[in-house]
Amino acid sequence: MAADIPIENSNQYSLIATSALSIFIATFLVGLRLLAKTKGVGFDFSDYCIVAALLWNNAMHTCCLVLTTHGGFGFHLVDIYERFGANTVIFFFKGLMSFTLLWNCTVCFSKLSVLLMYVTLVPTLSMIKWAKCIGITIILWNSSNIVAGFLICRPLAKNWNPQLPGTCGSQPNFYFAMGIINLVTDLIIIVLPMPYLIKLKMPMRRKGLAMGLLSIGIGTWVITIYRQTLLPSLNFADMPHSGVLATILSGLEPAVAIGLACIPLMRPLFSRRQKPSLESHGTDHTYSSNSKSGGFYFRKASKNPIKDPTSTFSELYDETTNSSQVELRMEPLREATPAADACVAQEGKGKENWPAGSTPEQMIRVKKTWEVSRD
Repeated sequence: MAADIPIENSNQYSLIATSALSIFIATFLVGLRLLAKTKGVGFDFSDYCIVAALLWNNAMHTCCLVLTTHGGFGFHLVDIYERFGANTVIFFFKGLMSFTLLWNCTVCFSKLSVLLMYVTLVPTLSMIKWAKCIGITIILWNSSNIVAGFLICRPLAKNWNPQLPGTCGSQPNFYFAMGIINLVTDLIIIVLPMPYLIKLKMPMRRKGLAMGLLSIGIGTWVITIYRQTLLPSLNFADMPHSGVLATILSGLEPAVAIGLACIPLMRPLFSRRQKPSLESHGTDHTYSSNSKSGGFYFRKASKNPIKDPTSTFSELYDETTNSSQVELRMEPLREATPAADACVAQEGKGKENWPAGSTPEQMIRVKKTWEVSRD
């Protein structure tokens, strides 16, 4: 059993303060995001992923706190052996492996949350395909990092007991490569929505604001790049002391990423204006155009009005009366079939409007009563 470690040097104070702050900031901002979503369109899979990322983040920083109070994190390895014994060293390196696993889980869910947010805000076929491809790549990358973390030393126990005979790969190179790929995926995720935002028909000021908010994740790059400069010179033979700053930055990065991913969705907390809703009266279905597929789809209407999907991220909504954001358009299917022919039954009219040779079973009745309201 690892002994209690006295808190007596600046490294320990830095680790405790950073982990406590990371837990508080991430939890606070995720809480604000969820509160904002209750005022907007409600929760979606993006929110579930950010909550999962928050839980992994808090577990990761709790691990860091325990390493400081029971694993000798912040002391030189020689001092840990002399003052606290070999069991404390083993406890530290086991905890370090756990920290790496938790870091990958946190990063994975935080990136998936951002991709799902993009799909909600820009629900086009191309965005969905790109988000799926990038999401699968991220899952495979983080999973391989976890597996590699266990296999880098043979036998496995040498990961946490350096005195055992065996071999280990280059751990600094492993962590450096992991950080480079992390930077590349961040860049891809930030660039992904920009072509769609550029095509929006809205004032340049609002378009620039939307692009700025969705690229706010660049703020984590400063942390990541600085950490990358430390990894090549990391001394794993004295990891409890030499790895303090790199570990602080590694823990701070996903916590900041989680917080920044929440900021674009907090607008409802600071705005009294009710965002527009689209409501269908007198019909059982609501219709929406899909310019990519060349047709339109419909879904079952609920009792409540359908809220604008941009009501939480309001920068995608243009409040001017001439905005092209509020537009109803139906486009015909590219390859129409007899079964797909539709009949529009207007008020006071009936069978005389049906195409010749049709029956009611082949018809889709649409009551042409639409209302777009601005509160």
